[in-house]
Amino acid sequence: MGACCTKDHIHGGGYMTYDRDERDSNAGDDGEEVRRGDDGETVRLRGSSAFTSMFTQRGRKGVNQDSMTIWEDFSGEKDLVFCGVFDGHGPSGHRVARYARDVLPTKLSKAIKKHPSKPEDGLVSIWEAAFEESFKEFDQELGYDSSIDCFCSGATAVTIIKQGEHLVVANLGDSRAVLCTRGDKHQHIPIQLTVDHKPNIPCEAERIHNSHGRITAEKEDPDIHRVWVPDADYPGLAMSRSLGDFCLKDYGVISKPQISYRNLTRKDEFIVLATDGVWDVLTNKQVINIVASAKNRSTAAKLVVKLAVREWKRRFPGSMIDDCAVICVFFKNPPMLMKSMTSVGRRNVRSHPEFAVSRSCKSMGNDRTREEAGGSVNRDSSKEEQGICRSNSLTRGPPFSRALSHNLKMGKSCREVEAC
Repeated sequence: MGACCTKDHIHGGGYMTYDRDERDSNAGDDGEEVRRGDDGETVRLRGSSAFTSMFTQRGRKGVNQDSMTIWEDFSGEKDLVFCGVFDGHGPSGHRVARYARDVLPTKLSKAIKKHPSKPEDGLVSIWEAAFEESFKEFDQELGYDSSIDCFCSGATAVTIIKQGEHLVVANLGDSRAVLCTRGDKHQHIPIQLTVDHKPNIPCEAERIHNSHGRITAEKEDPDIHRVWVPDADYPGLAMSRSLGDFCLKDYGVISKPQISYRNLTRKDEFIVLATDGVWDVLTNKQVINIVASAKNRSTAAKLVVKLAVREWKRRFPGSMIDDCAVICVFFKNPPMLMKSMTSVGRRNVRSHPEFAVSRSCKSMGNDRTREEAGGSVNRDSSKEEQGICRSNSLTRGPPFSRALSHNLKMGKSCREVEAC
């Protein structure tokens, strides 16, 4: 989300420090970065494979605060895949997003192993419990990490686990997962699998109000509802769930993900995970059509980002373009021509059963309305449905004394806070 604080009383509009990894992600990168996990997983941070495409590009707000990852053979299982996209906001949002990218999958893997699958429990139930446990543990650990100032910084998360025809999605914040399926006339149909967690959604607003948080919009952005502490005008968070943002955790903003399940069928083609830099300017239908039209799967994510950036420039000339990050996961084997074109690299020679759909199954409902026409499931804002929100996710930092009080509570010294 870029530099999401327009007024920052802690940092005074100061600078951010960069490490090498952060510098490398500031611009779009076609390179490949692959690591090896503790259980033999293939951990992809950049690049593509026969079944995946990923790309991120920095906007015009500073350091790229978007992060993403794909884990193949997740948790040591040959047919299991994990994907996650994380969108940071606030002065240290880029650090929160990277920390989530690197740590959350490991915690999820451990949680899955802690609850061995039993016939009476069901595989999906195990995954759902593991997601809730790992998100909670991660957020607690983040609060005690003295190297990251997350009092008024945080990140969204949209994550999936896929094994065969089973797909579980865990989401918090306003990043989004959209699935492409085929209609009766073989047309592409988008199905939004996540809810954009906005403060004006009735159930979210009720929880925040019951915790004495305030929800109001600013005069400059009357359609963008934000969360504020009860007795001061900060931070103005434009979402109701996030990792971090501890200044609002006592006032109704939670880190509990919303989890949904889908049994994939042979009509399902692929899924797209992306940050709001994409969804703010492109509709669900536009995105799946762009991915479906890509001549090569490896360039699909980049094509979405480039067209989103072009739309930002066309629709909002002179405004600050948001960071964009996209992951595309394809469920079917690539066409023979594409396989011959991409068979040179060793990354494409290997078989990937974790991405294939083994058999046709009917889909299973979840706890909210699914949208099959390409619009947002959040019906409270017509502008958000059309994807034309330009606002920052966070408008203000807290007074220094409040941030200092929180950081001392979390075990940080005065010198650490001043150095942030």
